[in-house]
Amino acid sequence: LLRITGNGSNCSNCSVPVSPGVDPSKVVLLGLVLVVFVVFGVLGNVLVILSVVCHRHLHSVTHYLVANLAAADLLLSLAVVPFSAASEALGRWVFGRTLCSTWATLDVLCCTASILSLCVISVDRYLAVRYPLRYPYLATRRRGVSAVVAIWVLSAAICVGPLFGWREPMPEDEAICGVNEDPSYALFSALGSFYVPLAVILAMYCQVYVVARRETRSLIQGQKRDGLDAEAVTLRIHRGNTRSSSTEEQDGRRGHFTLRLLKFSREKKAAKTLGMVVGCFVLCWLPFFLVLPIGSIFPSYRPSEAVFKVTFWLGYFNSCLNPIIYPCFSQEFKKAFQNVLRCQCLRRTTRPSKFPGGPNPGPLPLLTPHPPVSSSSSTSGCCDRGRVSLLPEGGLSRNPHYLVSVDERI
Repeated sequence: LLRITGNGSNCSNCSVPVSPGVDPSKVVLLGLVLVVFVVFGVLGNVLVILSVVCHRHLHSVTHYLVANLAAADLLLSLAVVPFSAASEALGRWVFGRTLCSTWATLDVLCCTASILSLCVISVDRYLAVRYPLRYPYLATRRRGVSAVVAIWVLSAAICVGPLFGWREPMPEDEAICGVNEDPSYALFSALGSFYVPLAVILAMYCQVYVVARRETRSLIQGQKRDGLDAEAVTLRIHRGNTRSSSTEEQDGRRGHFTLRLLKFSREKKAAKTLGMVVGCFVLCWLPFFLVLPIGSIFPSYRPSEAVFKVTFWLGYFNSCLNPIIYPCFSQEFKKAFQNVLRCQCLRRTTRPSKFPGGPNPGPLPLLTPHPPVSSSSSTSGCCDRGRVSLLPEGGLSRNPHYLVSVDERI
Protein backbone atom coordinates (compact mmCIF):
# COMPACT_ATOMS: atom_id res chain seq x y z
CA LEU A 1 0.00 0.00 0.00
CA LEU A 2 1.03 3.57 -0.63
CA ARG A 3 0.91 6.69 1.44
CA ILE A 4 0.67 9.28 -1.32
CA THR A 5 -0.05 12.95 -0.81
CA GLY A 6 -0.84 15.37 -3.58
CA ASN A 7 1.80 17.92 -4.35
CA GLY A 8 2.34 20.42 -7.13
CA SER A 9 4.78 22.89 -8.52
CA ASN A 10 4.12 26.59 -9.14
CA CYS A 11 5.20 27.90 -12.52
CA SER A 12 4.04 31.50 -12.94
CA ASN A 13 5.94 32.05 -16.20
CA CYS A 14 4.93 28.83 -17.92
CA SER A 15 2.44 28.98 -20.78
CA VAL A 16 1.99 25.18 -20.88
CA PRO A 17 0.53 23.41 -17.82
CA VAL A 18 2.96 21.15 -16.00
CA SER A 19 1.83 17.87 -14.43
CA PRO A 20 2.37 18.18 -10.69
CA GLY A 21 4.96 15.99 -9.03
CA VAL A 22 6.31 14.32 -12.18
CA ASP A 23 10.03 13.55 -11.96
CA PRO A 24 11.48 12.17 -15.22
CA SER A 25 14.21 10.22 -13.43
CA LYS A 26 11.62 8.64 -11.15
CA VAL A 27 9.47 7.73 -14.15
CA VAL A 28 12.42 5.98 -15.81
CA LEU A 29 13.30 4.11 -12.60
CA LEU A 30 9.74 2.96 -12.01
CA GLY A 31 9.50 1.99 -15.68
CA LEU A 32 12.44 -0.37 -15.17
CA VAL A 33 10.76 -1.72 -12.04
CA LEU A 34 7.62 -2.46 -14.05
CA VAL A 35 9.69 -4.26 -16.68
CA VAL A 36 11.13 -6.50 -13.95
CA PHE A 37 7.63 -7.24 -12.65
CA VAL A 38 6.33 -7.99 -16.14
CA VAL A 39 9.18 -10.42 -16.85
CA PHE A 40 9.38 -12.20 -13.49
CA GLY A 41 6.17 -11.32 -11.66
CA VAL A 42 3.81 -11.88 -14.59
CA LEU A 43 5.56 -14.16 -17.09
CA GLY A 44 7.40 -16.09 -14.37
CA ASN A 45 4.25 -16.92 -12.40
CA VAL A 46 2.35 -17.74 -15.60
CA LEU A 47 5.18 -20.18 -16.35
CA VAL A 48 4.76 -21.80 -12.93
CA ILE A 49 1.01 -22.21 -13.43
CA LEU A 50 1.39 -23.63 -16.95
CA SER A 51 4.07 -26.05 -15.73
CA VAL A 52 1.69 -27.50 -13.16
CA VAL A 53 -1.30 -27.57 -15.51
CA CYS A 54 0.49 -29.11 -18.50
CA HIS A 55 2.51 -31.82 -16.74
CA ARG A 56 0.57 -34.69 -15.28
CA HIS A 57 3.38 -35.73 -12.98
CA LEU A 58 2.95 -32.32 -11.30
CA HIS A 59 -0.74 -32.91 -10.63
CA SER A 60 -0.33 -33.30 -6.88
CA VAL A 61 -1.59 -31.45 -3.82
CA THR A 62 1.80 -29.82 -3.23
CA HIS A 63 2.03 -28.53 -6.77
CA TYR A 64 -1.58 -27.32 -6.71
CA LEU A 65 -0.67 -25.22 -3.68
CA VAL A 66 2.43 -23.93 -5.45
CA ALA A 67 0.25 -22.95 -8.43
CA ASN A 68 -2.15 -21.21 -6.06
CA LEU A 69 0.76 -19.23 -4.61
CA ALA A 70 1.79 -18.28 -8.14
CA ALA A 71 -1.79 -17.17 -8.90
CA ALA A 72 -1.76 -14.83 -5.89
CA ASP A 73 1.60 -13.37 -6.96
CA LEU A 74 0.32 -13.02 -10.52
CA LEU A 75 -2.77 -11.13 -9.36
CA LEU A 76 -0.58 -8.82 -7.28
CA SER A 77 1.71 -8.14 -10.24
CA LEU A 78 -1.20 -7.39 -12.59
CA ALA A 79 -3.75 -5.60 -10.41
CA VAL A 80 -1.71 -3.87 -7.69
CA VAL A 81 1.85 -3.11 -8.76
CA PRO A 82 1.04 -1.06 -11.91
CA PHE A 83 -1.18 1.33 -9.93
CA SER A 84 1.48 1.62 -7.22
CA ALA A 85 4.15 2.45 -9.79
CA ALA A 86 1.96 5.00 -11.59
CA SER A 87 1.09 6.74 -8.34
CA GLU A 88 4.72 6.85 -7.30
CA ALA A 89 5.71 8.35 -10.64
CA LEU A 90 2.95 10.99 -10.58
CA GLY A 91 3.28 11.76 -6.87
CA ARG A 92 -0.47 11.44 -6.33
CA TRP A 93 -3.41 9.10 -6.82
CA VAL A 94 -5.26 9.79 -10.07
CA PHE A 95 -7.61 6.80 -10.30
CA GLY A 96 -10.47 7.93 -8.05
CA ARG A 97 -11.81 6.95 -4.64
CA THR A 98 -13.54 3.72 -5.64
CA LEU A 99 -10.50 2.28 -7.37
CA CYS A 100 -8.35 3.31 -4.41
CA SER A 101 -10.47 1.17 -2.06
CA THR A 102 -10.52 -1.73 -4.52
CA TRP A 103 -6.78 -1.53 -5.08
CA ALA A 104 -6.03 -1.50 -1.35
CA THR A 105 -8.34 -4.48 -0.80
CA LEU A 106 -6.65 -6.48 -3.57
CA ASP A 107 -3.27 -5.69 -2.02
CA VAL A 108 -4.27 -7.23 1.30
CA LEU A 109 -6.06 -10.12 -0.46
CA CYS A 110 -3.02 -11.15 -2.50
CA CYS A 111 -0.56 -10.87 0.37
CA THR A 112 -2.83 -12.87 2.68
CA ALA A 113 -3.46 -15.56 0.06
CA SER A 114 0.29 -15.89 -0.50
CA ILE A 115 1.22 -16.48 3.11
CA LEU A 116 -1.79 -18.74 3.75
CA SER A 117 -0.69 -20.82 0.75
CA LEU A 118 2.76 -21.10 2.30
CA CYS A 119 1.12 -22.02 5.60
CA VAL A 120 -0.82 -24.90 4.04
CA ILE A 121 2.28 -25.96 2.10
CA SER A 122 4.23 -26.18 5.36
CA VAL A 123 1.56 -28.48 6.84
CA ASP A 124 1.65 -30.52 3.63
CA ARG A 125 5.45 -30.86 3.85
CA TYR A 126 5.23 -31.96 7.48
CA LEU A 127 2.77 -34.71 6.59
CA ALA A 128 4.94 -35.79 3.65
CA VAL A 129 8.10 -36.07 5.75
CA ARG A 130 6.40 -37.46 8.86
CA TYR A 131 4.30 -40.05 7.01
CA PRO A 132 6.06 -40.65 3.66
CA LEU A 133 4.22 -43.89 2.88
CA ARG A 134 0.78 -42.79 4.08
CA TYR A 135 1.05 -39.28 2.63
CA PRO A 136 -0.51 -40.06 -0.80
CA TYR A 137 -3.64 -41.23 1.00
CA LEU A 138 -3.70 -38.27 3.41
CA ALA A 139 -3.16 -35.53 0.80
CA THR A 140 -5.97 -36.32 -1.61
CA ARG A 141 -6.95 -34.11 -4.51
CA ARG A 142 -10.28 -33.30 -2.89
CA ARG A 143 -8.57 -32.07 0.27
CA GLY A 144 -6.16 -30.02 -1.82
CA VAL A 145 -9.00 -28.24 -3.64
CA SER A 146 -10.76 -27.64 -0.32
CA ALA A 147 -7.57 -26.09 1.08
CA VAL A 148 -7.25 -23.73 -1.90
CA VAL A 149 -10.88 -22.60 -1.52
CA ALA A 150 -10.39 -22.07 2.22
CA ILE A 151 -7.28 -19.96 1.55
CA TRP A 152 -9.16 -17.50 -0.65
CA VAL A 153 -12.26 -17.38 1.56
CA LEU A 154 -10.18 -16.60 4.64
CA SER A 155 -8.11 -14.04 2.72
CA ALA A 156 -11.29 -12.31 1.55
CA ALA A 157 -12.64 -12.25 5.11
CA ILE A 158 -9.50 -10.46 6.30
CA CYS A 159 -9.32 -7.90 3.50
CA VAL A 160 -12.96 -6.75 3.18
CA GLY A 161 -13.15 -4.97 6.55
CA PRO A 162 -12.26 -1.49 5.20
CA LEU A 163 -14.92 -1.81 2.49
CA PHE A 164 -17.56 -1.98 5.23
CA GLY A 165 -16.27 0.97 7.21
CA TRP A 166 -13.56 -0.56 9.39
CA ARG A 167 -11.04 2.13 8.63
CA GLU A 168 -10.03 5.64 9.58
CA PRO A 169 -11.98 8.51 7.95
CA MET A 170 -11.14 8.93 4.29
CA PRO A 171 -9.49 12.26 3.34
CA GLU A 172 -11.54 14.67 1.26
CA ASP A 173 -8.79 15.01 -1.34
CA GLU A 174 -9.14 12.14 -3.82
CA ALA A 175 -5.50 12.60 -4.81
CA ILE A 176 -4.58 10.99 -1.48
CA CYS A 177 -4.78 7.20 -1.31
CA GLY A 178 -3.22 5.86 1.85
CA VAL A 179 -3.04 2.75 3.95
CA ASN A 180 -5.75 2.05 6.46
CA GLU A 181 -4.06 3.16 9.67
CA ASP A 182 -6.97 2.38 11.95
CA PRO A 183 -5.10 0.83 14.92
CA SER A 184 -7.52 -2.07 15.48
CA TYR A 185 -7.63 -3.07 11.80
CA ALA A 186 -3.87 -2.64 11.37
CA LEU A 187 -3.32 -5.05 14.27
CA PHE A 188 -5.99 -7.46 13.02
CA SER A 189 -4.66 -7.56 9.47
CA ALA A 190 -1.05 -7.92 10.61
CA LEU A 191 -1.97 -10.87 12.84
CA GLY A 192 -4.30 -12.58 10.36
CA SER A 193 -2.29 -11.88 7.22
CA PHE A 194 1.19 -12.51 8.56
CA TYR A 195 2.02 -13.32 12.17
CA VAL A 196 -0.41 -16.18 12.88
CA PRO A 197 0.35 -17.98 9.58
CA LEU A 198 4.05 -17.32 10.16
CA ALA A 199 3.85 -18.98 13.58
CA VAL A 200 2.25 -22.06 12.00
CA ILE A 201 4.89 -22.12 9.25
CA LEU A 202 7.77 -21.93 11.72
CA ALA A 203 6.22 -24.62 13.93
CA MET A 204 5.71 -26.96 10.96
CA TYR A 205 9.21 -26.51 9.57
CA CYS A 206 10.73 -27.03 13.02
CA GLN A 207 8.83 -30.31 13.14
CA VAL A 208 10.01 -31.14 9.62
CA TYR A 209 13.60 -30.57 10.73
CA VAL A 210 13.19 -32.73 13.83
CA VAL A 211 11.46 -35.53 11.92
CA ALA A 212 14.00 -35.37 9.09
CA ARG A 213 16.93 -35.75 11.49
CA ARG A 214 15.26 -38.63 13.32
CA GLU A 215 14.24 -40.33 10.08
CA THR A 216 17.72 -39.92 8.62
CA ARG A 217 19.31 -41.59 11.64
CA SER A 218 16.73 -44.37 11.50
CA LEU A 219 17.32 -44.99 7.80
CA ILE A 220 21.10 -45.00 8.23
CA GLN A 221 20.81 -47.56 11.03
CA GLY A 222 18.41 -49.67 8.97
CA GLN A 223 20.71 -49.44 5.97
CA LYS A 224 23.67 -50.69 7.98
CA ARG A 225 21.60 -53.46 9.53
CA ASP A 226 20.25 -54.76 6.24
CA GLY A 227 23.50 -54.23 4.31
CA LEU A 228 21.94 -52.04 1.64
CA ASP A 229 24.00 -49.91 -0.75
CA ALA A 230 23.13 -46.21 -0.37
CA GLU A 231 24.31 -45.39 -3.90
CA ALA A 232 21.95 -47.71 -5.74
CA VAL A 233 19.26 -49.45 -3.75
CA THR A 234 18.00 -52.60 -5.41
CA LEU A 235 14.82 -54.34 -4.37
CA ARG A 236 14.17 -57.83 -5.61
CA ILE A 237 10.70 -59.23 -5.22
CA HIS A 238 10.20 -62.90 -6.00
CA ARG A 239 6.82 -64.48 -6.17
CA GLY A 240 6.41 -68.20 -5.63
CA ASN A 241 6.66 -70.81 -2.91
CA THR A 242 10.23 -71.98 -3.51
CA ARG A 243 11.78 -69.52 -1.07
CA SER A 244 11.72 -69.94 2.66
CA SER A 245 9.34 -67.88 4.78
CA SER A 246 12.25 -66.23 6.63
CA THR A 247 13.83 -65.11 3.34
CA GLU A 248 10.50 -63.74 2.11
CA GLU A 249 10.00 -61.91 5.39
CA GLN A 250 13.49 -60.41 5.10
CA ASP A 251 12.77 -59.30 1.52
CA GLY A 252 9.54 -57.74 2.72
CA ARG A 253 11.37 -55.74 5.38
CA ARG A 254 13.97 -54.62 2.87
CA GLY A 255 11.27 -53.70 0.38
CA HIS A 256 9.48 -51.56 2.94
CA PHE A 257 12.77 -49.95 3.92
CA THR A 258 13.66 -49.18 0.29
CA LEU A 259 10.30 -47.61 -0.51
CA ARG A 260 10.47 -45.60 2.69
CA LEU A 261 14.00 -44.43 1.82
CA LEU A 262 13.07 -43.37 -1.71
CA LYS A 263 9.99 -41.43 -0.68
CA PHE A 264 11.70 -39.79 2.28
CA SER A 265 14.56 -38.62 0.08
CA ARG A 266 12.10 -37.11 -2.39
CA GLU A 267 10.02 -35.33 0.25
CA LYS A 268 13.13 -34.02 1.99
CA LYS A 269 14.33 -32.33 -1.21
CA ALA A 270 10.90 -30.79 -1.76
CA ALA A 271 10.85 -29.48 1.80
CA LYS A 272 14.22 -27.77 1.27
CA THR A 273 13.02 -25.99 -1.88
CA LEU A 274 9.80 -24.79 -0.30
CA GLY A 275 11.68 -23.80 2.84
CA MET A 276 13.73 -21.46 0.66
CA VAL A 277 10.49 -19.96 -0.69
CA VAL A 278 9.20 -19.41 2.85
CA GLY A 279 12.47 -17.80 3.92
CA CYS A 280 12.40 -15.31 1.05
CA PHE A 281 8.77 -14.47 1.75
CA VAL A 282 9.48 -13.72 5.41
CA LEU A 283 12.52 -11.57 4.61
CA CYS A 284 10.54 -9.54 2.06
CA TRP A 285 7.33 -8.98 4.03
CA LEU A 286 8.50 -8.87 7.66
CA PRO A 287 9.70 -5.21 7.50
CA PHE A 288 6.31 -4.05 6.21
CA PHE A 289 4.37 -5.93 8.88
CA LEU A 290 6.62 -4.47 11.55
CA VAL A 291 6.30 -0.90 10.27
CA LEU A 292 2.53 -0.89 9.63
CA PRO A 293 1.13 -1.86 13.08
CA ILE A 294 3.81 0.04 15.02
CA GLY A 295 3.19 3.22 13.05
CA SER A 296 -0.60 2.85 13.39
CA ILE A 297 -0.70 2.10 17.11
CA PHE A 298 2.17 4.40 18.11
CA PRO A 299 2.08 7.46 15.81
CA SER A 300 5.18 8.92 17.45
CA TYR A 301 7.17 5.92 16.12
CA ARG A 302 5.82 6.21 12.60
CA PRO A 303 8.70 5.76 10.12
CA SER A 304 9.62 8.25 7.46
CA GLU A 305 7.98 8.17 4.04
CA ALA A 306 11.14 6.77 2.44
CA VAL A 307 11.37 3.87 4.92
CA PHE A 308 7.71 3.05 4.43
CA LYS A 309 8.02 2.96 0.65
CA VAL A 310 11.08 0.70 0.81
CA THR A 311 9.20 -1.79 3.00
CA PHE A 312 6.16 -2.18 0.77
CA TRP A 313 8.17 -2.32 -2.47
CA LEU A 314 10.33 -5.00 -0.87
CA GLY A 315 7.14 -6.95 -0.22
CA TYR A 316 6.04 -6.54 -3.82
CA PHE A 317 9.43 -7.75 -5.00
CA ASN A 318 8.74 -11.13 -3.41
CA SER A 319 6.26 -11.84 -6.22
CA CYS A 320 9.20 -12.04 -8.63
CA LEU A 321 11.38 -14.37 -6.57
CA ASN A 322 9.50 -17.67 -6.56
CA PRO A 323 9.70 -18.28 -10.35
CA ILE A 324 13.47 -17.86 -9.97
CA ILE A 325 13.76 -20.14 -6.92
CA TYR A 326 11.83 -23.11 -8.36
CA PRO A 327 14.09 -23.94 -11.34
CA CYS A 328 17.23 -23.19 -9.32
CA PHE A 329 16.44 -25.68 -6.56
CA SER A 330 14.11 -28.16 -8.28
CA GLN A 331 15.13 -30.20 -11.33
CA GLU A 332 11.48 -31.14 -11.69
CA PHE A 333 10.41 -27.53 -12.21
CA LYS A 334 13.47 -26.77 -14.32
CA LYS A 335 12.53 -29.46 -16.83
CA ALA A 336 8.89 -28.41 -16.72
CA PHE A 337 9.84 -24.78 -17.44
CA GLN A 338 11.95 -25.90 -20.40
CA ASN A 339 9.08 -27.95 -21.81
CA VAL A 340 6.64 -25.04 -21.53
CA LEU A 341 9.06 -22.61 -23.17
CA ARG A 342 9.59 -25.10 -26.01
CA CYS A 343 5.82 -25.64 -26.31
CA GLN A 344 6.37 -29.34 -25.59
CA CYS A 345 4.32 -29.71 -22.43
CA LEU A 346 1.11 -30.76 -24.19
CA ARG A 347 2.92 -33.53 -26.06
CA ARG A 348 4.17 -35.24 -22.92
CA THR A 349 2.78 -38.71 -22.32
CA THR A 350 3.68 -39.14 -18.68
CA ARG A 351 1.12 -41.35 -17.02
CA PRO A 352 -0.86 -39.79 -14.17
CA SER A 353 -0.17 -40.82 -10.62
CA LYS A 354 -1.97 -43.89 -9.39
CA PHE A 355 -1.86 -42.59 -5.85
CA PRO A 356 -5.20 -40.93 -5.04
CA GLY A 357 -4.57 -37.20 -5.04
CA GLY A 358 -0.93 -37.69 -4.19
CA PRO A 359 2.29 -36.96 -6.03
CA ASN A 360 3.72 -39.28 -8.57
CA PRO A 361 6.64 -41.02 -6.84
CA GLY A 362 8.79 -40.42 -9.90
CA PRO A 363 8.97 -41.40 -13.55
CA LEU A 364 8.12 -45.00 -12.77
CA PRO A 365 6.07 -46.65 -15.55
CA LEU A 366 3.31 -49.09 -14.71
CA LEU A 367 3.79 -52.73 -15.60
CA THR A 368 1.35 -55.48 -16.32
CA PRO A 369 1.25 -58.37 -13.85
CA HIS A 370 4.69 -59.91 -13.59
CA PRO A 371 4.96 -63.68 -13.85
CA PRO A 372 6.38 -65.66 -10.96
CA VAL A 373 10.16 -65.75 -10.71
CA SER A 374 11.80 -69.08 -10.12
CA SER A 375 14.34 -69.74 -7.41
CA SER A 376 17.15 -69.95 -9.99
CA SER A 377 17.05 -66.17 -10.45
CA SER A 378 17.34 -65.25 -6.83
CA THR A 379 20.42 -63.23 -5.95
CA SER A 380 22.34 -63.37 -9.20
CA GLY A 381 19.61 -63.10 -11.81
CA CYS A 382 18.51 -60.32 -14.12
CA CYS A 383 17.43 -58.10 -11.28
CA ASP A 384 21.01 -57.88 -10.08
CA ARG A 385 22.59 -57.39 -13.48
CA GLY A 386 20.09 -54.74 -14.60
CA ARG A 387 19.77 -53.19 -11.15
CA VAL A 388 15.99 -53.23 -11.45
CA SER A 389 13.76 -52.20 -8.56
CA LEU A 390 10.26 -53.65 -8.55
CA LEU A 391 7.96 -51.75 -6.22
CA PRO A 392 4.44 -53.18 -5.89
CA GLU A 393 1.83 -50.51 -6.44
CA GLY A 394 -0.26 -49.80 -3.33
CA GLY A 395 1.73 -52.09 -1.06
CA LEU A 396 4.30 -54.83 -0.89
CA SER A 397 1.93 -57.76 -1.21
CA ARG A 398 -1.36 -58.97 -2.72
CA ASN A 399 -1.15 -56.65 -5.74
CA PRO A 400 0.02 -58.01 -9.11
CA HIS A 401 0.86 -54.54 -10.52
CA TYR A 402 4.34 -53.21 -9.94
CA LEU A 403 6.21 -50.00 -10.32
CA VAL A 404 9.64 -50.48 -11.82
CA SER A 405 12.66 -48.23 -11.42
CA VAL A 406 16.13 -48.72 -12.80
CA ASP A 407 19.07 -47.72 -10.61
CA GLU A 408 17.21 -45.39 -8.22
CA ARG A 409 19.77 -42.92 -6.84
CA ILE A 410 19.29 -41.51 -3.34
